[in-house]
Amino acid sequence: MKKKNIAKMFFISLLKSLICIAIVLGVGFISYKISYSILSKDGGIANSDVDSLADIKAEATTDDISRNLIYVSDEKNRVTHIMLEICNKKTHNMDYVTIPVKADYTIPSVMYRKLCQVNQEIPQVIRLASLKKYFSSEDDAYGYGVLIFEKMLGTDISYYTAIDQTTYESQYEEKKVKVAYKTKSDINNTPGPDGTTPESNTTLKTKLNLSILSDSYKNQLQDLGGDEEKIADYIKDQYERVASNLTQYNKIGYVETYQKLNVNLYHYWGIPCTYADKVYSIDGKAAKKALKVLIDNDVTYTQPQDLSVLNRISDRGASSSSVSTAEPSDGDGEKNSSKKLKIRILNGSQIAGLASATKQRLEEKGFKIADVGNYTDETLTTTRIVVSKKGQGGDLEEYFDDPKLTVGDVAEGYDIEIILGTRDANS
Repeated sequence: MKKKNIAKMFFISLLKSLICIAIVLGVGFISYKISYSILSKDGGIANSDVDSLADIKAEATTDDISRNLIYVSDEKNRVTHIMLEICNKKTHNMDYVTIPVKADYTIPSVMYRKLCQVNQEIPQVIRLASLKKYFSSEDDAYGYGVLIFEKMLGTDISYYTAIDQTTYESQYEEKKVKVAYKTKSDINNTPGPDGTTPESNTTLKTKLNLSILSDSYKNQLQDLGGDEEKIADYIKDQYERVASNLTQYNKIGYVETYQKLNVNLYHYWGIPCTYADKVYSIDGKAAKKALKVLIDNDVTYTQPQDLSVLNRISDRGASSSSVSTAEPSDGDGEKNSSKKLKIRILNGSQIAGLASATKQRLEEKGFKIADVGNYTDETLTTTRIVVSKKGQGGDLEEYFDDPKLTVGDVAEGYDIEIILGTRDANS
């Protein structure tokens, strides 16, 4: 009888415990459903009655100059495109810098040893297109990728965004340009008596496909009409299809900047690099210098970029007209424009037809070529631009391979003489 009472008490206690647990679980589940319902109504952002768009703009963490590393990958787990988006809240400039994925990068030893703790099989020389294959998860690949690119490019990166190939193809298109940058190189130099080829200041040029906004995507952005509510909703919609380490809340914090951006004034650049044996090599020092020019630029773009001319980020600073490849208008820097001056072209390369081809190329850009002829004193390697007055000829430099600009004697009846060198035979 005593054993039956003990068993009865045990089952009663057990039943009470189960009932209590069920009540606790039920209350928790109901609380969860209520919370989820409230949050999901606003796409994961606090209820609009509590956190208005004004509250988000005031409280969100944003950078004055944001650097967004954009990854594009396909269904085969390959990185197909990489861009660095530089958005300036003060000037309302937007720059996109294309980084070729068919590029190899040697990870510095200290960083490499740390990355080996994540994956012992990661090679020290990596191919950018294969970035995702070196890590066990996409988050690791994108996150550690940011650290690698910061080291490679010599600049801080604010956040990353990853999109798929389909999204990329609906928003971007490609434009082939010739990217140029100045550096010290032994290319085109003659070896000395000891067999060593000396380095000299030169301009290196590389053909590269830039990622630029497609016309249809521009129209889509323009249809938002600068309405901050529409822009915020658009960001929420986009965030359903991207991966990023920037929260949607903080992304919406940039809405006021996006209101003032003009998609027709976006500028597109290629990272300084060279191409050989079907592989790109990124020039780290030149890349750091070029990105610093864009980041430090305090001049608002007012003219669309001309992507038909040499794509070069000038080392003379953002206030220089050569930072943008857009040509100056007649009312902008008119006194230094060579387009109203009489120009004479002389062929100093001894390569037949070079002067005539150059004349045609410059006339297409609006310059007045009064005459062409031959220069017989010597065969030149580097093109010379000889001007009659200081301040002339600067807008001609971008059309030649690191030309030498000097003030000197010019034949009577002309303002500028261009004496062509062999370097510009393939420009």
